[in-house]
Amino acid sequence: MSPTDKPHAGQDAERSAVDPWLVRPDNPPQRVADKRRRSMRLSALFDEFCQYLRVEKEAAPRSIATYRWCFGDFMEFAKQDVGGTVLVSHFTADRCRDYQYALAERGLQAASIRVRLATLASFGKWAVRRDKLDKNPLDLLTRPRRKARLPHVPRWRTVERLLAESSDPRERAIVALMAYGGLRRSEVVALDVGDYAPEFGLRRVRGKGGDEAAVSLPEVARAIVSEYVVTQRAQAGSKDPMFIVRYRTRGGVWREGRMADHRVWKLVRALGRRAKVAGLHPHAFRHGCATELYRRTRGNLRAVQAHLRHADIQTTTVYTRLTQEDLRQAVGLFDRDEN
Repeated sequence: MSPTDKPHAGQDAERSAVDPWLVRPDNPPQRVADKRRRSMRLSALFDEFCQYLRVEKEAAPRSIATYRWCFGDFMEFAKQDVGGTVLVSHFTADRCRDYQYALAERGLQAASIRVRLATLASFGKWAVRRDKLDKNPLDLLTRPRRKARLPHVPRWRTVERLLAESSDPRERAIVALMAYGGLRRSEVVALDVGDYAPEFGLRRVRGKGGDEAAVSLPEVARAIVSEYVVTQRAQAGSKDPMFIVRYRTRGGVWREGRMADHRVWKLVRALGRRAKVAGLHPHAFRHGCATELYRRTRGNLRAVQAHLRHADIQTTTVYTRLTQEDLRQAVGLFDRDEN
């Protein structure tokens, strides 16, 4: 043994005299969170994400419900693919890609697939920022392209005909609020009696994300809503719901409560069937309001944005596209004699 080896032998003997638990192990440092996050259930992590949406982002309950529904659809696929409990480590790009292919095989439209993938992308982005994932699996996917399409807009004379043919005051008031005020169905059912002012319109409309705004109504709409309030809700207080439904419980007792938005959907679909207007739905009246207001203001996009309460004017620009009727009239200019 060479002289240079003797000090090392002495050091080994000195180390052996020390209790092993006092010697720092040679294992690389690793945080506890890194060891546990891979074995965490994916659904539990998604619950934390929903809590973040509710508390920090102040997302609307309906938005959170949509997130949960889309994530639940993915979880059903992942459970069958994994064959058991879905962990965070199972949230991979390959599995998300297989899920995308499975959605296409189910015959879903590109827009529906994009909504589900957008939910997973938002969840993955949040998980990476919170150091729950190394990378977002959705960043490696090529999502289906969004198809540019115009919303279904009923002609304004059709809207006026529907109001003229309807004899139910409640039905006419709901349609007038959507057609002249541009209200969403969720905003209609959230109205209280005190939110309506006969000389102006609506003092308060609770929109997306809890935003509140006043909405003016034209005289024709105020007359329709005033007729409903006087004949149907004259005895109601200012805090009572403007639109109610009466129903019978299982015990045979009649009760009344605030109308739900799905009732508005059924009401409009029934109105469309009676008037023989195919594909009529509540949001079509909002589209019709925006299109007609854009025409009558001669292209004042800011006015349309303010009336519909769009946060981003890019959302309003969809109504600037020419409809088939506008295009026909524009092309008809070639038939005119310049002289």
